[in-house]
Amino acid sequence: MLPVGRALALERIVAELRAAGAERIVFVVSPQKEAFLKNHFGADFGYAVQPEMRGLGEAILRARGLAQGASRLLIALGDAVFEEPELGGITRRVLAADSPLTIAVQRVPRERLSKYGVVSPAPPAPKLGGARVSGAFAIQDIVEKPAPEDAPSEFAVTARYVLPDTLFETLEKTPPAKNGEIQLTDAIKTLLQTGVPGSAVPLLPGETRHDIGGFETYFKAFVTFAINDPEYGAALRTYLKETLQL
Repeated sequence: MLPVGRALALERIVAELRAAGAERIVFVVSPQKEAFLKNHFGADFGYAVQPEMRGLGEAILRARGLAQGASRLLIALGDAVFEEPELGGITRRVLAADSPLTIAVQRVPRERLSKYGVVSPAPPAPKLGGARVSGAFAIQDIVEKPAPEDAPSEFAVTARYVLPDTLFETLEKTPPAKNGEIQLTDAIKTLLQTGVPGSAVPLLPGETRHDIGGFETYFKAFVTFAINDPEYGAALRTYLKETLQL
């Protein structure tokens, strides 16, 4: 619920999902935030409560009762907002991919890969060429936070997924990690290993993920959206230039 520029992060994510064609949106929330979110967003959304923070996989399981009848699940993490030329463009491409399991990815410097889930491309590996790969490519595995030298590629998972409804059954059978949390990455690995076709959709030039899960990255995200605001951005850019010259 933090503001990013003039809009709340969740407002930006909801707008993105609606622009991409999401039919129903379900929030998975803590008990402390449920009433606040319902008051802010109203009854047009579903609300599933996660009493304890037991991992992303367990959070998704909490939404199972509100996803009845859905053959595909679009999962968007609330700690990431996108700067993109076309609202919902990234998520729309993930939804449009042919495979039932599709993950948005971004190319990350190898020394930073230990912070992310990393996909393993299926042969033939995508041709990197320049700084970006523009088209979707098949994947055969996913690894959670690998050491840089062990990472199967430079493509890190970036907070948007489309997964089959069999994900729920897979999560139920997924054992907790050492920290007691049920990890979505483990369930995705199982789906891929049992033959579910998977693909990755890379960010395009001009598309940027902003992580708002930490102070430094949140501040950067707020400033980025604020200085590009159509009404107040110019004045803010002038103010920052004057301030930074002091």
